[in-house]
Amino acid sequence: MRRLNQIFANFSEEFPINSTDLDPGGYYCDPFHSYLKLLHTYYIPIIMAVGFVGNFLSCVVFLSTHLKMRSSSYYLAALAIADFGFLCVVLVVHCSFNNVFEIYNADGWCQFFVYLSSVCASLSVWLIVAFTVERFIAVQYPLQRPHICTVSRAKTVVISLTAVAMLSQLYLFWIAGVINNHDGKHPECEMKPAYFEFMKVVNFVDTMATLIVPFVLIVTMNTMIARNLFLFRRRLQASSIDEYLDTDTDKTELQHSNVQSGCSNRRQGSQQSHVSQKSNPLRSSKKYNNNQLERCPCIHIKMSARNVASTRSQQNITKMLLLISSVFIALNFPSYVTRLSVYFVFTLQQKNPPETLYCIQQFAMLLYYTNFSINFLLYAMCGVTFRRCLWQLLRNNLKRLASTPFHAKW
Repeated sequence: MRRLNQIFANFSEEFPINSTDLDPGGYYCDPFHSYLKLLHTYYIPIIMAVGFVGNFLSCVVFLSTHLKMRSSSYYLAALAIADFGFLCVVLVVHCSFNNVFEIYNADGWCQFFVYLSSVCASLSVWLIVAFTVERFIAVQYPLQRPHICTVSRAKTVVISLTAVAMLSQLYLFWIAGVINNHDGKHPECEMKPAYFEFMKVVNFVDTMATLIVPFVLIVTMNTMIARNLFLFRRRLQASSIDEYLDTDTDKTELQHSNVQSGCSNRRQGSQQSHVSQKSNPLRSSKKYNNNQLERCPCIHIKMSARNVASTRSQQNITKMLLLISSVFIALNFPSYVTRLSVYFVFTLQQKNPPETLYCIQQFAMLLYYTNFSINFLLYAMCGVTFRRCLWQLLRNNLKRLASTPFHAKW
């Protein structure tokens, strides 16, 4: 699994790779080697299976149900596709390491998989930044949300981020290649030695673009979003809207009955009112406008309840997206810290990092891979609307499958 660290975390110059590093039987990280081997054998296949199913279902739910009316759904659908693509590369590399099939170390496939993994990883980071920015705008500037946070704008941002990620990683087709190891019998997909110095510059730019800048943006905006959610909750508790809706139910029903009983009186005086309207229509219209709320006291209550429900719906969406970005930071933080430590403490000073740091990175990378498969579980646990749409989608497809004749299925 050492090569995964090089390709997916740009550890090429910090941890040079050789064939013994890829051998599961190699004795590294004692006394934790057995636990690490166990996790590589069982944990990675589990997160790949969960990630494939979960990302596929997430993408279908966000794009084929009424959730597609939300702009945030397009960010999350694109995130599911990027995570699915990254896990495909992890599957290929994992099968290559375990001698299931060997296409990763073939010339052409090597460059493609390195390119695909890097595009998906960088796109995943910036998609999270994008919907965090959208939620920040929705919370910080709620009056501007209908004009800024639109579906068309979300599609434009997703397409733009995808194009930038694909173009910015094209250099990998030149610096990656199949290199023969020491015995000359086992070719391996690695970085070409001629580009070691070039990769030091690229690694610095990549560290800034995919680690430091997104990390600072996400943490800053999440802090402000969480603060606004807390203040909103306090204001909601302090307001009298809920108390007004709960305690004045009987009063509302009484007023509603009075309105209904008053309708008969108004019907009896309809002819006189009609004559009065003809004689002075402006006065009648003004009188109607002034007494409109008095005649229908329930209008104000309904409008208030609708506004509160809409606000709470937006707050629920914000909480779920806040959780997703926070989990992303938590799962990536150990790998981020290790990479930054290696780069600034050892690489810049041209020192070899200790084996202990490599062992820490091995466990940190397991958390890093988990980030690409856990989002579906977060949607299912915290998103009430997502669960309803998922259940409705599964139920409709099961009904359609059950109603299809047996001969037509085959």
